[in-house]
Amino acid sequence: MKKLSFTLPAAMFAIAFASGAFAVTCAEGVRHAGCVSSKGAVELRKPVEPVPARGVEVAPARAVEVPAARVVEPRPVERCAVVDGRRVCR
Repeated sequence: MKKLSFTLPAAMFAIAFASGAFAVTCAEGVRHAGCVSSKGAVELRKPVEPVPARGVEVAPARAVEVPAARVVEPRPVERCAVVDGRRVCR
């Protein structure tokens, strides 16, 4: 009986004050940071530093060498035939 008389009020006390628990979880990313709790969430953007403008440099064009044209002689006309399921050209 003594255990019950102590356990019951302790359990009621824990239940009454457990509803007021306030847990917060925070995380930080590359672009965002934020926190989440039972009451809501907050998200913040990290400030982005502007990149200074630089002038554009254009490299001079390279000289292109074109090889001399080759003269290609036409092949003689081949005579082909299908013999036993194979293509034979002579």
